[in-house]
Amino acid sequence: MKKETRVWFEQAEDDYKNGNLLIKSKSYRGAVLFAQQSVEKILKAYIIEFKNVVPKKTHRIENLIKDADLNINNFNIENIKELSKAYTWVRYPDMSQRFYTKRDITQMLLVVAKKLYLWVKKKFVNN
Repeated sequence: MKKETRVWFEQAEDDYKNGNLLIKSKSYRGAVLFAQQSVEKILKAYIIEFKNVVPKKTHRIENLIKDADLNINNFNIENIKELSKAYTWVRYPDMSQRFYTKRDITQMLLVVAKKLYLWVKKKFVNN
């Protein structure tokens, strides 16, 4: 694994672990933020490692998936776009209180993030 890839990969791992801790403590706003960040960073690690380019400075997961040239047929793109929005929305009190305070509201985002994160991570082992 390239040095720069490792930096992104390890940060993705930390964010994934932190998100899971926040879920357990019922801090769903923070859990969603870390879930989004773990997916974003694992995709950036993938782009560096397998596409040999510096990833764009974006928080839009759907754009990073496109840049990584990954086939996401098993994922709902609308759910991925919602996860991308979470990066910004959790920072605004009116939006975070509306969307990210309860597990039932955040459940879909947390499930999508977990599945996508683990799917991309597995590609490091298989390549």
